Amino acid sequence: MKIRGITIGISPLHIAVVIFFLALFIVSYIVTTDPAYLYWGIPLSLALLIIPIYNSYSVGTQYVRLLPEYEAESKRVRIKNINLKTLGKPVRVEGVVQAKKGEWLCRPAVTIFDGSAAITAKKSVPLEIDIAVGDNVEVVGMVVRRFTIFGDMMIHAIGIKKVENLTPFEEETETEPAEPVRIKKY
Repeated sequence: MKIRGITIGISPLHIAVVIFFLALFIVSYIVTTDPAYLYWGIPLSLALLIIPIYNSYSVGTQYVRLLPEYEAESKRVRIKNINLKTLGKPVRVEGVVQAKKGEWLCRPAVTIFDGSAAITAKKSVPLEIDIAVGDNVEVVGMVVRRFTIFGDMMIHAIGIKKVENLTPFEEETETEPAEPVRIKKY
């Protein structure tokens, strides 16, 4: 669903909670015939639906505002070079999607492989495009830890888009000296 160009998502879990509480209030009204259950229950159940929609919309607008800034500041890196030095810095990673999960909770996580290593890119709002395993993607985001203090590195994705071809990196060859260095022994 889109509101003013912002993709929002409601997980099936949210819908199940709303249906559960609506059914609970309706059954309570039928058993007691007290209309207070309907007067309070229906608006509160709808609030349980509106709050996740508002949260998804507000986070989505933040992502839309941050994306141009991250695209301008991010540097393209290989996944194997993501370490503690890149923690908290914007990066741009290209790779092939190996796995995709978490979409039913509207917090998709995509595992990306670029030939050197694999990393997970997690987004807090639904994806704007359909991505399948095997697609070439470019992820722009910030390097964070999976958990606040410990855990492996991951990318908090601000933008994910499909690309036709992956941009190859220059070969990482170590240059050897032209002539071997000889040390005289005295």
